[in-house]
Amino acid sequence: MKKNNLDITIKAHAKINLALDIVGKREDGYHNLRMIMQTVFLHDQISIKKVDNGSLKLVCDNPRLPTDERNLVYKAAIFFKNEYNLSGGMFISLKKNIPVSAGLGGGSSDCAAVIVGINRIYKLGLSQSELIKIGERFGADVPFCILGGTALAEGKGEILTPLPPHPPVSVVIAKPPESISTSFAFKSFDILKKVNEPDIDQMISNLKKKDIEGIASGFSNVLEAVGMRECPSIARIKESFMEFGALGTLMSGSGPSVFAYFINQRQACNAIKEMQPLLPNVRLFLTSIFR
Repeated sequence: MKKNNLDITIKAHAKINLALDIVGKREDGYHNLRMIMQTVFLHDQISIKKVDNGSLKLVCDNPRLPTDERNLVYKAAIFFKNEYNLSGGMFISLKKNIPVSAGLGGGSSDCAAVIVGINRIYKLGLSQSELIKIGERFGADVPFCILGGTALAEGKGEILTPLPPHPPVSVVIAKPPESISTSFAFKSFDILKKVNEPDIDQMISNLKKKDIEGIASGFSNVLEAVGMRECPSIARIKESFMEFGALGTLMSGSGPSVFAYFINQRQACNAIKEMQPLLPNVRLFLTSIFR
């Protein structure tokens, strides 16, 4: 992170779900979740600069993304400007590397980075727990993206319990060209028949033991059945990952991105090399566990 009195640059890391279970439907229409979330090194980059005039401007290198109040980054900046009566204005630059609408928490992570960055550049002195509470306003994944690392997430995703740090491992993420909306994935899940439920407690035990193979063999996501129905390439991606030596593979979040663990970077790079010609429309990212 680079910062001075006038500007700050902060990384917004992607997340993956090692396990995702839906344990009930809430009266407010949301679902109660129990999931293991993990930060990875793949990240966007947010730069915030104080400006003399009172304007707020957001620019982004991805033309697909709005740069007005439809963007969570913009919404968070407006909230801080009004709530804390911040003088002057802000120029915010967003450089995207995390795929959009991919189940990797890119938008939530960008929002979290702006929340953390504004707190620092304006020296507001808000604690992490206070920032997490603010993050709840903008989305279920934003609180975890502020916390980072490895955590059990419950409720809508805002009830967080930090877990022991994940042991190092190479990760490859595959993003097919299709997109799956989060709301559609959850609505579709509600009409599914029984699905295999993740063993969240066993996953936590494997994390405590730093058992990479146990962690990978326990990957499970109840939304994956929805993803495979809507995006048939998910099954092919998973098969290819295992064919080229993955320890385990899973669709992340509401999809359609799929990640896989490899014992080392050499094997991960080899899998990318072998898979790319077979899946020319799929974007492949080499990354790793972060924190």
